[in-house]
Amino acid sequence: MITSLQNPLIKRIVAFKDKKHREREGVFLIEGEKEILHALSQGISLETLIYCSDLLRFNKDLNTIEHINEYLMGGQSGQVKLVEADQRVYAKIAYRDKAEGLVAIAHLPKRDIEEMLLAQNPLILVIWGVEKPGNLGALLRTADGAGTDAVIVCNEGGVDLYNPNVVRGSLGALFTVPTYEMSLANTLDWLRQKQVTIVLTSPNATMDYTQPDYSGAVAIVLGSEKQGLPELLLQQDITQVKIPMLGRMDSLNVSCSGAILLYEVLRQRKTTNNA
Repeated sequence: MITSLQNPLIKRIVAFKDKKHREREGVFLIEGEKEILHALSQGISLETLIYCSDLLRFNKDLNTIEHINEYLMGGQSGQVKLVEADQRVYAKIAYRDKAEGLVAIAHLPKRDIEEMLLAQNPLILVIWGVEKPGNLGALLRTADGAGTDAVIVCNEGGVDLYNPNVVRGSLGALFTVPTYEMSLANTLDWLRQKQVTIVLTSPNATMDYTQPDYSGAVAIVLGSEKQGLPELLLQQDITQVKIPMLGRMDSLNVSCSGAILLYEVLRQRKTTNNA
């Protein structure tokens, strides 16, 4: 059991709060029972799993070391280093106020969008320049709930996709929805090659968000709340839409905008299929 805050493994995990340390080692952190189970179910490879026995009882499935070993038997038993930490040490590496007693070091997945099998009329969410981890995590949860086929994160100037707070905020949706990191230019080129209609939310648009036909292949693009739109998103083949604002505010939180647009796509497709 680790009882010292000066333990090298604990210092290493604390350093992973910094993106450069995670990228240098090719790893990221996953905290919480639900998130770890989603990661395991989607083939994410774990390097180390740190657990606090006194806190495991609050979990539904991973509530004993025996149960943890049973879940790891699905393919990673013997490959994952299990390390116990006391409550004081665990509190040092945990991000949540509600402790679940589990923090994993996972290997960064290698995802190539060219290997993705697109559905006939895919729904794709493109996220550009979102600055807050909570917003990115919430958008990933919404993408999962709306049955989105893929999420592309264009993080030039935005938050790191594998920031621990994004992983936490997504509640594991980062693993359940095929998610890719690409530059905005490459993303737009790829969407055009696949003949996907590109729809951008913008407060300067004149078209209401309900007006476009979302029944075909479509990508919803959500941009930064602070930065102005880049010229790449102002091209003629990109449809700009707005969400009506009837009060004094001029825009919604980006995660709210994403939910409205994605579920409008579902509404239209359900209406079309039932017609």
